[in-house]
Amino acid sequence: MALFSWTSTAALLGCGTDKTDGKGQRVLVLGAGVAGLSAAHELQKAGYSVTLLEGRERIGGRVWSVREGFQDGMFAEIGAVRIASTHHRVLDYAEELGLELDEFPSGDSLYYIGGQRFLKREGEAWPIDGLADNEKTASLGDLWGMYVQSRFDEFGDPSQGEFSADLVAQYDDVTWAEYLRQQGASEAFIPLYAADNGTEVHAIGALAWMMAEVIDKDWDQTYHIRGGNDTLPKRLAEEVGMANILLGHKVVRIEHDTHPVTVVATDANNKEVRFDADYVVCTLPFPLLRDVEITPKFPQDKMDTIAGLQLMNAGRGYVQTRTRFWKEEGIGGLRIAVTDTPVERLWDLSEVQNPGSEKGMFVSYTMYKNADAYCGQSQDQREAYTLDHIEKFYPQIKAEKLAFYHHCWKDDPWARGAWTDYLPGQWWMFAVARRPEGRVFFAGEHTSAWAGWMEGAIDSGQRAADEVMQFVDE
Repeated sequence: MALFSWTSTAALLGCGTDKTDGKGQRVLVLGAGVAGLSAAHELQKAGYSVTLLEGRERIGGRVWSVREGFQDGMFAEIGAVRIASTHHRVLDYAEELGLELDEFPSGDSLYYIGGQRFLKREGEAWPIDGLADNEKTASLGDLWGMYVQSRFDEFGDPSQGEFSADLVAQYDDVTWAEYLRQQGASEAFIPLYAADNGTEVHAIGALAWMMAEVIDKDWDQTYHIRGGNDTLPKRLAEEVGMANILLGHKVVRIEHDTHPVTVVATDANNKEVRFDADYVVCTLPFPLLRDVEITPKFPQDKMDTIAGLQLMNAGRGYVQTRTRFWKEEGIGGLRIAVTDTPVERLWDLSEVQNPGSEKGMFVSYTMYKNADAYCGQSQDQREAYTLDHIEKFYPQIKAEKLAFYHHCWKDDPWARGAWTDYLPGQWWMFAVARRPEGRVFFAGEHTSAWAGWMEGAIDSGQRAADEVMQFVDE
């Protein structure tokens, strides 16, 4: 049977390149998000012939920019928003692919905590009862230094997801919020910290959060790709070749006990199509992989990881406004509101989209239980729900609103969540999630220390490509 053969007549797949390093071997990549496109791009450069199967009718996965319905060329980033200065793989691809970057400006945030609306000036006390003496006037950066940065040496270099057995025994069973309490943070500080960092701190395991803190400890600037972050996957797709990307192909079965490996997908007409390849790179989020028949089953620890690893829910409510009214109070930067309300944080994307326009564009960024509450609203209710809560600290919001766009990631059928959170007791899953199984290799942000970031997608795609190139059939 010819590789990449299928049961219906079609054009030749996996055109690849004219290089010979890949020795004519063919790779099937499951998923055309940034991880899959990165793996395909690197494999093609090494001479492998690559075809990608994507269930959606678009490429990019959770990197998705929506432009329809907004004025002055503005858009909503439904998935990835930020690029840290420590995300060297993204920055390298930006240079390689000719993408321009804009830096998010710095500025003062508005706080709305415990029903109090205020700006925090250096040296001023927080108007929050119950803070410890060392917390009362300290900045959030100072408190991060006390409770987080001061422990970096203990955790070493976790860029490959490796912690000592002693650290795992000590911290694997606690959330990040519980870890902060162990370091001396007051109960009054935790809601402030969650308002600034997102309420997932009440759910995510301490080791997963500390891993992210350590690997990005030198982060000092934050970027966005000019024209929309989806220009990254679009440029990667151009390099890979759209002829090699089959949209509307949902993977339903992986048969991996023989060479070639066989993958069965259903096309847009719900017709089964069979593909054979030398190797498979699977980038499907595990909540989707649970629905794929795997023959024979992977080892039990891999199957348990696929069954148990969860994606954090996130809700996005984008609001385009007539003006950037928050500037009248000297509020600016990325976070124009840090709140303990159900809408959590407001992020301003205006300056990295169209700085010359007077219109504004920001997102209400909810997660965990707040995202569940947001997603529990009907689609018709989400705008009013969001604006009603914002009105508590920005009373002019309803008069200012021009357009609204919403998305709930747990309801997205091709993701079922926004990013991977390793929960307490799940640290063992990290090594298992990324482990190859014969000729099947795994990529996706869930297999990278940079979980939840474009950096993690690229890191994992490049790693999986390297594993394919180094494969030795035992």
